[in-house]
Amino acid sequence: MESSVRKITAQWRLMTGGSAVRDPDRPTLVALSGGPDSSALLLALTACKPARIMAAHIRHNLRPDSNQNADLQAARLLADRQGVELVTRDISIQGGSNVEGEARKLRYQALAEIAAEHGCRFVATGHHADDQLETMLMTLTRGAGPAGLSGIRPTRRLSPDVALIRPALVCTHRALVSICAAHNIQPAHDETNDDLTRRRAWLRAKIIPELLEQADDDLPARLINTQALLADAHALGEERAAAIMEQAEITNSSVQISIPALEQERPLVTGAYLRQAAQNLIGEKDRDALGWKHLEPIIARIQSGEMHAKSFDLRGLRVTVTNQFVRMDSLAQDVPPGV
Repeated sequence: MESSVRKITAQWRLMTGGSAVRDPDRPTLVALSGGPDSSALLLALTACKPARIMAAHIRHNLRPDSNQNADLQAARLLADRQGVELVTRDISIQGGSNVEGEARKLRYQALAEIAAEHGCRFVATGHHADDQLETMLMTLTRGAGPAGLSGIRPTRRLSPDVALIRPALVCTHRALVSICAAHNIQPAHDETNDDLTRRRAWLRAKIIPELLEQADDDLPARLINTQALLADAHALGEERAAAIMEQAEITNSSVQISIPALEQERPLVTGAYLRQAAQNLIGEKDRDALGWKHLEPIIARIQSGEMHAKSFDLRGLRVTVTNQFVRMDSLAQDVPPGV
C-alpha cells in the first residue's frame, strides 16, 4: 500500500512541475466520484503535506437518485475526513447517440471551470493501469490506428490555464482498492460495472483480471511506455500530414490536392491528411468520428492509379478521387455531386 502511494505522489509531482516546484505550488483538484479509484487518489495526494488539494464531485443525473446520493455521501465523508474542500456540481445530459461521450465532455468542462474558480492549475482523475489496458483492448478490437491504440493520455489541456493529469496510471485497480482498505474507507460501488452486456464492463470483469493475474508489477510502467510510443507514432503521422496540407488548395467549402502529393505516402499519413482536411471543413468533433473503416476505401482508391473519378460520401463530406486530384467538399455548402 505504501509503495502504491509513493508511486502516485511521485507521478503527481512529475506531472505538476517536477522537483523544482514546492508541493503547495501544485494546487490540484481531485475528481472525486466516491468510488475506490478516485478515493485512493485523494488519500495519496492528501498525504503530501502541505500540498493544496481540494475535490469536486460531478453528478450526471443519469442514474437513480439513490445511487447518486450514495456516491455523493461517500465523497463527502472522505473529503471531510481528509480535511479538504468538496465542491459539487450537476450537469445535464441532453441525450443523443453518444450519451457517455457527452457526459465525459460536460464533466471535464465542469471540472475545468471549478479548478479555475478555485485557483487550481491541475485536475487529477483516478484512471489506473486497468483502465489503460481496457481502453487499448477495446480500440484494438475496433481496428484502431496509433491514436486509438495509444489509449488514455497521462496529461492533456482542459483549458489554457488548467491541465488534466492522471497520476494513478502507475497503479492497478487492485492497488488502489488496497489503499482504501488500509485507511478503512468503504468506497461507493458503481452498479453499471455489473452490467456485462457493456463491452468495457465485460472486459473489466472477465478479461482484465485474467491478464493481470499473469502479469508482474512492471505492467503499469510498460503500459505507460507503450502509450507514449504509440502517441509519438500518431504525432509523426500528423506532422507529415500537416506538411502535405501546405500543398493543398483550401477554400471555405473545399480542400483539394494533387494525386502525386499523396499516392506514395503510407496509409497512416494519407488518413491523417484526410482527417485534417475534414477538420478544415466541419471542425474537430466530426473529424474525430472519421475512423479507419471510413477512410480505408478512399485511401485504396488514391493509391490504385485508377483513371476514372470516384466519389465517397461520409459524415457531411464528399471526397472525389480522380487520376489528377483528391478533393473534399462540404455537403453543407450545397456542393453538387461529382467533379
